[in-house]
Amino acid sequence: MLCGLVGRRYWLAVIGGLLFTGCVGVPVLAQDAGQGWEKAAGGKQQFEVASVHENKSGGGSESNFSLDGNGNMYWVMDQDTITAPKESRFHAVNQPLLRYIIFAYKLSGTEELALRGAAMGFSWGGLGMNVPKWANDAHFDIEAHAPASATGTTKDQMRLMMQSLLAERFKLAVHRETRQAPVFAITLERPGTLGPELHVHPASDTCATTVYPDAAGAGTNTSQTLPMPCGVIARLPPRGPEWHKIGGRNVTLEMLAESMPAQTGLSTFPKPVIDRTGLSGTFDFTLEWTQVVSNDVAAGPNAQGDEPGPPVAQAMRQQLGLKVESGKGPVEVLVIDHVEQPTGN
Repeated sequence: MLCGLVGRRYWLAVIGGLLFTGCVGVPVLAQDAGQGWEKAAGGKQQFEVASVHENKSGGGSESNFSLDGNGNMYWVMDQDTITAPKESRFHAVNQPLLRYIIFAYKLSGTEELALRGAAMGFSWGGLGMNVPKWANDAHFDIEAHAPASATGTTKDQMRLMMQSLLAERFKLAVHRETRQAPVFAITLERPGTLGPELHVHPASDTCATTVYPDAAGAGTNTSQTLPMPCGVIARLPPRGPEWHKIGGRNVTLEMLAESMPAQTGLSTFPKPVIDRTGLSGTFDFTLEWTQVVSNDVAAGPNAQGDEPGPPVAQAMRQQLGLKVESGKGPVEVLVIDHVEQPTGN
C-alpha cells in the first residue's frame, strides 16, 4: 500500500477548498504528564539502530505499515493493508517529516490539519501554528530496528521510538497546548437517541476479526462486523461516483468529531470539530453523503429536494442523529518549538 501517494492525492483535494482564518484565545499549556497511550505503551523508548536519508528522487512513497495518526485512513482499506508492524523493523521511503511527526505523536485529524496547514502557508481554523515549509516539502527515508529484546513490538511502541529518533536526528522539540478557538460542535439532535447508522460497539465484537470491503462485497457488509479494523476511521466503497462514504468501528465520538474535517475536506469543515454529545464509550458508524460544497455545514440541508443525496450536515443528522453547531471551544494542538534538518547517521 503506497500510503504516501494516497495521502498526497488527498491533500491536493482539500487545499483546493475554502479556507478559514480567525483568532484564537490565549494558549493554555496542556498537562505535562504525557498522553494515556504513551503510558500504556511503556513510556520513552528508542530504536536500537536507525538511518535517516533525504530522498530527492520524486518517486513514490511507501512504508511497511500505515503511518497514520490517531486512526485516520484516507482510502478504502483491503486485505493488503497492513496497519501494524509484524516485526521489529520500521521501513518508510520518501515520506515528509510531517508524516513522521503525525505518526510519532498519534495526532488527531484536527492536530494533523493544523500542522499541515501551517506548513503550506495558511492558518487552518485560525489556530496560528508555526511550521517550517521544508517539514512538508523535504522527504526522507527512515530504516530502523527495535531492540532485539523488544519482542512483539506494537505500533504505539514504534511511535515512541520514532519520537526519540526525531528528537535526536531532527532536534525536534514539541509541547501540547489546549486553545480556545472557533469550532463546530456535534451534539445529539434528540437527547438519548442515536441515528440509524450510529451504534454502541457491541461487547460481543472483540475486534479479533476483520472483514474487508472487497471480501464483503462492493459497498455491502454481509458480516456481523463493520468491514474494517477496530479503532480506525476510513473510506468505504460508496454507492456511486458522486458519493462519499466513511465508517468507523470501535471508535469514540471524540475521534469521529476530530476526523470530520480531514475526512470530508476543508471546504466542508473550515474549523475544528469537537464532541459535545456527552456520550462515552465506543461506537460503530457509517456515514454517506454527496455534494461537498462551500459552507455546507453553515447552510445546513439543501431545501431544493431534487439533489441525488444529502450534504454532510444533513447526512449527519439523518444517519447519525448528530447536529452541528458553531461556537467556541477547547482545541488540543501539538506545537513545534524547534526542528532542524537531520543530522548524519
